[in-house]
Amino acid sequence: MKRLMPKVAIFILGIIVGASSTSVFLGETVDALYMENRLLKQQLATVEDDLKQLEEKKQTPKRVVTKISTRVNFAAECDLTDYEKSTAELKVDQNVREWLKLILGQDLDTVNYQLVPRIIDNREIEVDGKKIGLQVELVVISENLMVFIEVLPVKEQL
Repeated sequence: MKRLMPKVAIFILGIIVGASSTSVFLGETVDALYMENRLLKQQLATVEDDLKQLEEKKQTPKRVVTKISTRVNFAAECDLTDYEKSTAELKVDQNVREWLKLILGQDLDTVNYQLVPRIIDNREIEVDGKKIGLQVELVVISENLMVFIEVLPVKEQL
């Protein structure tokens, strides 16, 4: 019986270690799939909104802003994990689209290009309990309004 106990203990320990490593591996996969699912849902909702607005403004043959895209760059001093960065990217993209939806459908000749950076610059949003600041680096106005944004960490003021 004394010989059997260490072997049983090692066997049970092996089962526990195997189960733990399997759950860690599957957890990372589930996180990646969850983020991809959120991204695809957001893209689908955006495309549906864009399509609805374009159908409403279908009568205008002029060149109009039909899409809003963002490119998010994280500053070197941002200490976010990969998961937090992808969540922040989604949140920033969602907020920028919400803030700039008034520009969607406008004629390219009449769009106030100075308005875009003023709407976004120095805004703070909260992602997973951390505040981040937004700084516009570049705005490209065409049918696809593209906004390049840098994400900066916000220092808490006491």
